Amino acid sequence: MAEESRAGFSEQFKELVTQNEKRMKAIQDQIANQWEVQRKAIADLIEQQWKAQQKAFADLLEREQERSVKITDQWEAQRKAIADQVEQQWNAQRKAITDLVERQWNAQKKAIEDAQNAIGGMFRRKPE
Repeated sequence: MAEESRAGFSEQFKELVTQNEKRMKAIQDQIANQWEVQRKAIADLIEQQWKAQQKAFADLLEREQERSVKITDQWEAQRKAIADQVEQQWNAQRKAITDLVERQWNAQKKAIEDAQNAIGGMFRRKPE
């Protein structure tokens, strides 16, 4: 009878471990999906901002060009300075967002690993 009880407990234990593994996999998949959605949303936002900046820059150039043909040298210097500034801002924004997403991803990965270790640790034999 003790053997039957142990076998029943062993089966229950295996089922519990299997359920926990399935839950962890579902959590991992959910986090990965959320991360992908966040990454795409950020990429779309960056692309929209970039296009808006390009349009604003193009509009600015057009107005400057229409204002006076006599200031071509000044206009070119101003255009280059603005282009450099926009490029620097774009690069800084992209890097900041990329760094943020990477830190979030690493934190989520660590949280999953910690949770897996905690769940796995509950079922390990204790040293005697």
